[in-house]
Amino acid sequence: MVPYYDHAGITIYHGDCREILPSLSGIALVVTSPPYNQMAHMDRPSSGMWCKTDGGAGFQRLWRKNGYRDDMPESDYQEWQNALMEEIGGVCRDDASLFYNHQVRWRDGVCLHPVRWFHPGGWVMRQEIIWNRGGGMMFNARMFVRFDERILWFVRGKTWTWNQSEVGNGTIWNIAREQQQQGKKHPVAFPERLPARCIRAASNHGDVVLDPFMGSGTTLRAAKDLGRRAIGIEIEERYCEIAAKRMAQETIFGIGG
Repeated sequence: MVPYYDHAGITIYHGDCREILPSLSGIALVVTSPPYNQMAHMDRPSSGMWCKTDGGAGFQRLWRKNGYRDDMPESDYQEWQNALMEEIGGVCRDDASLFYNHQVRWRDGVCLHPVRWFHPGGWVMRQEIIWNRGGGMMFNARMFVRFDERILWFVRGKTWTWNQSEVGNGTIWNIAREQQQQGKKHPVAFPERLPARCIRAASNHGDVVLDPFMGSGTTLRAAKDLGRRAIGIEIEERYCEIAAKRMAQETIFGIGG
Protein backbone atom coordinates (compact mmCIF):
# COMPACT_ATOMS: atom_id res chain seq x y z
CA MET A 1 0.00 0.00 0.00
CA VAL A 2 1.49 3.34 -1.09
CA PRO A 3 1.18 6.02 1.63
CA TYR A 4 -0.75 9.19 0.97
CA TYR A 5 1.90 11.03 3.00
CA ASP A 6 5.22 9.81 4.41
CA HIS A 7 7.72 12.21 5.94
CA ALA A 8 9.85 12.55 9.08
CA GLY A 9 8.38 9.48 10.77
CA ILE A 10 4.73 10.33 10.06
CA THR A 11 2.80 8.14 7.62
CA ILE A 12 -0.76 8.62 6.38
CA TYR A 13 -2.74 6.00 4.48
CA HIS A 14 -5.91 6.72 2.57
CA GLY A 15 -8.20 3.70 2.69
CA ASP A 16 -10.05 1.20 4.82
CA CYS A 17 -7.98 0.38 7.90
CA ARG A 18 -8.87 -3.33 7.59
CA GLU A 19 -7.06 -3.45 4.25
CA ILE A 20 -3.98 -1.58 5.50
CA LEU A 21 -3.46 -3.28 8.88
CA PRO A 22 -1.77 -6.45 7.48
CA SER A 23 1.15 -4.31 6.27
CA LEU A 24 1.82 -2.87 9.76
CA SER A 25 3.80 -4.13 12.75
CA GLY A 26 5.55 -2.93 15.89
CA ILE A 27 2.84 -0.52 17.04
CA ALA A 28 3.56 0.73 20.56
CA LEU A 29 0.35 2.67 21.18
CA VAL A 30 -3.11 3.05 19.65
CA VAL A 31 -5.03 6.26 20.33
CA THR A 32 -8.30 6.60 18.48
CA SER A 33 -11.85 7.86 18.47
CA PRO A 34 -14.02 5.90 16.02
CA PRO A 35 -17.31 7.02 14.49
CA TYR A 36 -19.92 6.81 17.26
CA ASN A 37 -22.70 5.31 15.11
CA GLN A 38 -25.26 7.91 16.07
CA MET A 39 -25.85 10.00 12.98
CA ALA A 40 -28.96 8.25 11.60
CA HIS A 41 -31.04 11.10 13.05
CA MET A 42 -29.14 13.91 11.29
CA ASP A 43 -31.74 14.29 8.53
CA ARG A 44 -34.60 14.66 11.00
CA PRO A 45 -36.11 18.12 11.67
CA SER A 46 -34.34 19.97 14.48
CA SER A 47 -36.09 20.79 17.74
CA GLY A 48 -35.26 22.39 21.07
CA MET A 49 -31.58 23.18 21.48
CA TRP A 50 -30.97 21.78 17.98
CA CYS A 51 -32.74 24.80 16.47
CA LYS A 52 -30.16 27.26 17.77
CA THR A 53 -27.49 28.47 15.38
CA ASP A 54 -24.72 28.00 17.95
CA GLY A 55 -26.05 24.63 19.08
CA GLY A 56 -27.23 21.50 17.36
CA ALA A 57 -28.35 23.15 14.13
CA GLY A 58 -24.84 24.50 13.61
CA PHE A 59 -23.44 21.04 14.28
CA GLN A 60 -25.87 19.53 11.77
CA ARG A 61 -24.78 21.94 9.04
CA LEU A 62 -21.13 21.21 9.75
CA TRP A 63 -21.79 17.47 9.72
CA ARG A 64 -23.65 17.57 6.41
CA LYS A 65 -20.75 19.54 4.91
CA ASN A 66 -17.78 17.66 6.38
CA GLY A 67 -19.17 14.44 7.90
CA TYR A 68 -19.50 10.83 6.78
CA ARG A 69 -22.00 8.00 7.01
CA ASP A 70 -22.32 6.75 10.55
CA ASP A 71 -25.58 4.84 10.89
CA MET A 72 -24.90 1.09 10.94
CA PRO A 73 -27.24 -1.34 12.73
CA GLU A 74 -25.99 -1.20 16.30
CA SER A 75 -25.21 -4.94 16.56
CA ASP A 76 -23.13 -4.75 13.36
CA TYR A 77 -21.32 -1.68 14.65
CA GLN A 78 -20.35 -3.29 17.95
CA GLU A 79 -19.19 -6.46 16.22
CA TRP A 80 -17.10 -4.41 13.77
CA GLN A 81 -15.44 -2.34 16.48
CA ASN A 82 -14.54 -5.35 18.63
CA ALA A 83 -13.22 -7.38 15.69
CA LEU A 84 -11.22 -4.46 14.31
CA MET A 85 -9.51 -3.66 17.61
CA GLU A 86 -8.70 -7.35 18.08
CA GLU A 87 -7.09 -7.30 14.64
CA ILE A 88 -5.18 -4.15 15.50
CA GLY A 89 -3.82 -5.89 18.58
CA GLY A 90 -2.15 -8.39 16.27
CA VAL A 91 0.12 -5.69 14.82
CA CYS A 92 1.00 -4.23 18.23
CA ARG A 93 3.94 -4.92 20.53
CA ASP A 94 3.34 -7.05 23.61
CA ASP A 95 3.69 -3.97 25.84
CA ALA A 96 1.30 -1.82 23.78
CA SER A 97 -1.69 0.14 25.03
CA LEU A 98 -4.99 1.12 23.43
CA PHE A 99 -6.83 4.33 24.36
CA TYR A 100 -10.36 4.14 22.95
CA ASN A 101 -12.46 7.31 23.09
CA HIS A 102 -16.23 6.80 22.92
CA GLN A 103 -19.54 8.07 24.31
CA VAL A 104 -22.30 6.74 26.50
CA ARG A 105 -25.21 6.57 24.02
CA TRP A 106 -28.92 5.74 24.14
CA ARG A 107 -31.00 3.63 21.74
CA ASP A 108 -34.76 3.39 22.27
CA GLY A 109 -34.32 4.37 25.89
CA VAL A 110 -31.54 1.83 26.53
CA CYS A 111 -28.16 3.05 27.75
CA LEU A 112 -25.23 1.77 25.67
CA HIS A 113 -22.15 2.25 27.84
CA PRO A 114 -18.93 1.32 26.00
CA VAL A 115 -17.69 -0.62 29.03
CA ARG A 116 -20.61 -3.02 28.54
CA TRP A 117 -20.15 -3.76 24.83
CA PHE A 118 -16.52 -3.01 23.95
CA HIS A 119 -14.30 -5.96 24.91
CA PRO A 120 -11.90 -6.74 22.02
CA GLY A 121 -10.04 -10.03 22.14
CA GLY A 122 -6.38 -9.85 23.08
CA TRP A 123 -6.81 -6.68 25.14
CA VAL A 124 -7.29 -6.34 28.91
CA MET A 125 -9.07 -3.27 30.25
CA ARG A 126 -6.80 -1.35 32.60
CA GLN A 127 -8.86 1.73 33.43
CA GLU A 128 -11.85 3.88 32.53
CA ILE A 129 -11.15 7.60 32.21
CA ILE A 130 -13.86 10.24 32.19
CA TRP A 131 -13.24 13.09 29.77
CA ASN A 132 -15.06 16.20 31.02
CA ARG A 133 -15.51 18.29 27.88
CA GLY A 134 -16.98 21.19 29.82
CA GLY A 135 -20.21 21.38 27.82
CA GLY A 136 -22.81 19.57 25.76
CA MET A 137 -25.89 19.99 23.57
CA MET A 138 -28.45 17.51 24.98
CA PHE A 139 -30.64 20.20 26.51
CA ASN A 140 -33.80 18.84 24.88
CA ALA A 141 -33.38 15.37 26.46
CA ARG A 142 -35.24 14.32 29.62
CA MET A 143 -32.03 13.76 31.57
CA PHE A 144 -28.96 15.63 32.83
CA VAL A 145 -27.06 17.08 29.88
CA ARG A 146 -24.02 14.95 29.05
CA PHE A 147 -20.75 16.85 29.46
CA ASP A 148 -18.53 13.77 29.37
CA GLU A 149 -17.10 11.10 27.10
CA ARG A 150 -15.16 7.97 28.05
CA ILE A 151 -11.61 6.90 27.32
CA LEU A 152 -11.08 3.19 27.88
CA TRP A 153 -7.46 2.19 28.44
CA PHE A 154 -6.51 -1.35 27.45
CA VAL A 155 -3.20 -3.20 27.65
CA ARG A 156 -1.98 -6.37 25.93
CA GLY A 157 -0.87 -8.34 28.96
CA LYS A 158 0.81 -8.18 32.36
CA THR A 159 3.39 -5.56 31.40
CA TRP A 160 3.00 -2.33 29.47
CA THR A 161 4.85 0.90 28.78
CA TRP A 162 4.08 3.47 31.47
CA ASN A 163 5.65 6.80 32.41
CA GLN A 164 5.10 7.43 36.11
CA SER A 165 5.36 11.19 35.64
CA GLU A 166 1.80 11.12 34.28
CA VAL A 167 0.19 9.45 37.31
CA GLY A 168 -1.12 12.77 38.67
CA ASN A 169 -3.50 13.29 35.74
CA GLY A 170 -6.00 11.07 37.52
CA THR A 171 -9.08 9.48 35.96
CA ILE A 172 -11.10 12.64 35.28
CA TRP A 173 -9.62 14.74 32.48
CA ASN A 174 -10.91 18.31 32.34
CA ILE A 175 -10.07 19.19 28.74
CA ALA A 176 -12.29 21.64 26.85
CA ARG A 177 -13.88 20.27 23.70
CA GLU A 178 -13.21 21.72 20.27
CA GLN A 179 -15.79 24.42 19.63
CA GLN A 180 -18.24 24.07 16.73
CA GLN A 181 -17.06 26.72 14.28
CA GLN A 182 -17.64 27.36 10.61
CA GLY A 183 -13.92 27.02 9.91
CA LYS A 184 -13.57 23.75 11.79
CA LYS A 185 -12.30 21.06 9.41
CA HIS A 186 -13.78 18.00 11.13
CA PRO A 187 -17.20 17.96 12.86
CA VAL A 188 -16.08 15.89 15.85
CA ALA A 189 -12.35 16.57 16.18
CA PHE A 190 -11.01 16.14 19.68
CA PRO A 191 -8.54 18.58 21.29
CA GLU A 192 -4.85 17.84 20.84
CA ARG A 193 -4.27 17.75 24.61
CA LEU A 194 -6.28 14.53 24.84
CA PRO A 195 -4.12 12.26 22.63
CA ALA A 196 -1.02 14.06 23.87
CA ARG A 197 -1.79 12.96 27.43
CA CYS A 198 -2.21 9.33 26.31
CA ILE A 199 1.00 9.45 24.27
CA ARG A 200 3.09 10.87 27.11
CA ALA A 201 1.75 8.28 29.55
CA ALA A 202 2.07 5.06 27.53
CA SER A 203 4.83 5.50 24.97
CA ASN A 204 8.44 6.63 24.70
CA HIS A 205 10.39 8.85 22.35
CA GLY A 206 10.60 7.24 18.90
CA ASP A 207 7.75 4.76 19.48
CA VAL A 208 5.10 4.27 16.78
CA VAL A 209 1.59 5.56 17.54
CA LEU A 210 -1.38 4.39 15.44
CA ASP A 211 -4.75 6.04 14.83
CA PRO A 212 -6.90 3.86 12.54
CA PHE A 213 -9.62 6.57 12.42
CA MET A 214 -7.30 9.50 11.82
CA GLY A 215 -9.79 12.19 10.83
CA SER A 216 -8.00 15.51 10.52
CA GLY A 217 -4.83 14.14 12.13
CA THR A 218 -5.00 15.33 15.74
CA THR A 219 -3.38 12.18 17.17
CA LEU A 220 -0.61 12.30 14.58
CA ARG A 221 0.04 15.98 15.25
CA ALA A 222 0.36 15.31 18.98
CA ALA A 223 2.67 12.35 18.33
CA LYS A 224 4.92 14.42 16.08
CA ASP A 225 5.13 17.24 18.60
CA LEU A 226 6.13 14.75 21.31
CA GLY A 227 8.89 13.09 19.29
CA ARG A 228 7.04 9.91 18.36
CA ARG A 229 6.52 8.32 14.98
CA ALA A 230 2.93 7.87 13.90
CA ILE A 231 0.67 6.12 11.41
CA GLY A 232 -2.78 7.40 10.53
CA ILE A 233 -5.44 5.69 8.42
CA GLU A 234 -8.43 7.57 7.04
CA ILE A 235 -11.08 6.48 4.57
CA GLU A 236 -12.07 10.03 3.53
CA GLU A 237 -9.46 11.58 1.23
CA ARG A 238 -10.34 15.17 2.14
CA TYR A 239 -9.25 14.51 5.72
CA CYS A 240 -6.01 12.93 4.52
CA GLU A 241 -5.22 16.19 2.75
CA ILE A 242 -6.03 18.24 5.85
CA ALA A 243 -3.88 15.97 8.03
CA ALA A 244 -0.97 16.07 5.56
CA LYS A 245 -0.98 19.86 5.68
CA ARG A 246 -0.98 19.77 9.49
CA MET A 247 1.99 17.40 9.48
CA ALA A 248 3.95 19.72 7.18
CA GLN A 249 3.84 22.48 9.79
CA GLU A 250 6.71 22.96 12.20
CA THR A 251 6.65 21.01 15.45
CA ILE A 252 4.85 22.84 18.26
CA PHE A 253 6.71 22.28 21.50
CA GLY A 254 5.18 22.36 24.97
CA ILE A 255 1.76 20.75 24.54
CA GLY A 256 -0.11 21.38 27.75
CA GLY A 257 -1.18 18.55 30.03
